[in-house]
Amino acid sequence: MREQDLLPRVFWAADGASLQGQARAVALSRWELLLLVGAAFAGSADGPVWAWTAAVAYLGALFIAVTVARQNPQRLWYDGRAVAESVKTLVWKYAVRADSYQPPPRKLPDAERLYDVQLSGILGEFDTGLVAPGVIEELGTWRAPARHPQITDTMEKLREQPLPVRREIYLRERVQSQRQWYQTKAIQCRNATRRVGRLAIVLPAAGLLLAVLRALGQFGFDALGAVSAVAASVAAWAQLRQYRPQAAAYTLAAAELAKVEAQLASLDLDSAEAEEIWARFARDAEDAISREHTTWQARREVRSLDIPS
Repeated sequence: MREQDLLPRVFWAADGASLQGQARAVALSRWELLLLVGAAFAGSADGPVWAWTAAVAYLGALFIAVTVARQNPQRLWYDGRAVAESVKTLVWKYAVRADSYQPPPRKLPDAERLYDVQLSGILGEFDTGLVAPGVIEELGTWRAPARHPQITDTMEKLREQPLPVRREIYLRERVQSQRQWYQTKAIQCRNATRRVGRLAIVLPAAGLLLAVLRALGQFGFDALGAVSAVAASVAAWAQLRQYRPQAAAYTLAAAELAKVEAQLASLDLDSAEAEEIWARFARDAEDAISREHTTWQARREVRSLDIPS
């Protein structure tokens, strides 16, 4: 049993929307920065041809800026990811009987109703017409004869398994997989942070050297503005990708998951309170993962202040 077999249609819709928004946001930002750098280099050269080249590059950058302001692909990226990861957390809680999904539910008549209420709450926080077009209309027709259209057969099968089976699958497919993913991403972000840090030293040093050479009359090309544009573009790209805060967040999440994993693995399955303890430990694992959802939501709110809808 694999995680992807558990996930319902609403997750895949939100996940696909997020990936589409991410690809578009990154591509537009990359081209905008490249055009601005190209315009700076062209503007540093003498002659009308280079001046017209710079003008065309600035025109392209302006077009991209207007497109980003109108379409706001980062909103699709962040909203889609927040919905997808929140739905995934809800799916795992239901499937392994975590948190309030330990039977019998404490506050509602059945687990399906609790799932429906919490899923509706997730979708209600976001523009679902943007994140998952058509999903809301399909909730009642997608998967007959399911008792709930966003509860898959695999979710039901896993929920019905005894605790040892649920623990084994949850540890392998959710906790260990997520922890390894966080660890890998943390390493990638730290490496990217180091590369950006090196460029932050090299580019000003290059600018200083060029400035001295130009002052001494040994360098005729006015590249100082171009070097500054490159440095600013590198900083803007690092800000977009959020390498440093992401590395810290991923490292913290991996450490928290390692602790919860140890608790889950050491749980005495023969204890009379095993199910209650399991529900609490699995909830803690999902809480550790959900902090990343909060990060995505915070980014969405920050970006909504910077980019018009």
